[in-house]
Amino acid sequence: MKTRGWGTLGSRMAVQTKNRISAKKVHKPKEESPVLTLRVRGPAIRSGRIAVPDLIRICKDAQSAVTRQAEALESRKTLHPGPTTNLIRHECTLELIGIRKGSTNLDFGLAKDQMTLPFEEIRTFGAEVVEELADTIKSLGNGNRKQELDPGVLQSIYGLGSLMDTGRITELTWIAPKGGRKRLVGQVNKKVRERAATRLSGPSFKVVQIDGVLDMADFSRRDRKCRIDPAIGGSVICTFGPEHENAIQALLRQPVRVVGLGKILPRADRVESLDIQNIEPLPSLSLGEGNFALSLTIERLAASQGIKPLRDISTLGGFLADDEVDAFVSEIYESRGRE
Repeated sequence: MKTRGWGTLGSRMAVQTKNRISAKKVHKPKEESPVLTLRVRGPAIRSGRIAVPDLIRICKDAQSAVTRQAEALESRKTLHPGPTTNLIRHECTLELIGIRKGSTNLDFGLAKDQMTLPFEEIRTFGAEVVEELADTIKSLGNGNRKQELDPGVLQSIYGLGSLMDTGRITELTWIAPKGGRKRLVGQVNKKVRERAATRLSGPSFKVVQIDGVLDMADFSRRDRKCRIDPAIGGSVICTFGPEHENAIQALLRQPVRVVGLGKILPRADRVESLDIQNIEPLPSLSLGEGNFALSLTIERLAASQGIKPLRDISTLGGFLADDEVDAFVSEIYESRGRE
C-alpha cells in the first residue's frame, strides 16, 4: 500500500510538473540585428560556406577599415595613426554573429553591448562608422567623386580590394542597415580598388586652418602669393584673391590665422599649399599677449582647439579592466622601490 501510495503521489507530481511546463510560454531571446553584412561572391565561395583563411583575411581587413573610418570621424591621423584609442576600440570592434546562405553572407555585430536608443534615427557611433564607410565605398563605385576622402580610409578600402587578387573572391558587398528601414550598399571590386588607388596617388584637398606669422607677400596680379610660418612645421605658401589684398598688406610680419582649401600630397600629413578664404589677426604666438583679456567663451575655446563634444560619458572613466588596474598599481610600487 505504501509503495502504491508513493507511486500515485509521484505520478500526480509528474503530471502537475508537465502541465506547468506546457502552460509556461517559452521566450526565445531576440535575434540580434547585424550592424554590418558582408556578401561574399567568387569561385571559391559556396552558399553558406567559406574557407577559414579567406574568412580570417576578410575579418581582419573589415575591422581595419572600420577602425580607420572611426579615426577619420574623430579627426585623428589615419595614415600613421599610432595606437587606437580606447573609445574606438570599445565602440567599433566587430564581432562575427552569423554566416548565412545566399552566396555567403557574413553578419557582424558590435562586440560591446550597445545602449538601446528610443529613436531609430539616432545611431550608435559604431553604426555611424559602418554607414559612413558604406557611403564611401558606394561613392567610389558609382563615380560620385565624394570630396575629402580620408587617405587612411582609402588605403583600407584598397586593402579590402586586394582580396580579389587571388581569384578566389570576385566581389565583396558592404551592407549597412540604416535606421532599420533602408540599407547603404557598396560593392568592393576591382573598379573600386583602382579608383581608391587613383585617389591615393593624387593630391587631396580639404579645408584647413593654419596659425603662423605672415612673413612675406607678392601682390602681382597674375600670381598673388604669401607665406605663413607656423610655430611648428615648415612654411606654407598661400594664394589669395584681390579681396584679401588690404588685409594681407596690413598684417605683414604679424601672427595671423588663415582658413582655406589646403592641398595635401599623397602619403603626407602636411599642407603643401593653401588658397586663403579667410584671414584674421592673432595675439602674439611667442608670448600669448592679449589671450588673458580676450575672455573667450567655452564654445570659442573648444573651436580654436578642435575639441568636439563627448559621444560617450564613460570615456571620462577610462577603460582599465580589474587585472589591468592591479598590474598598473604593482608597476607603480615596483618603480618606487627601485628609486
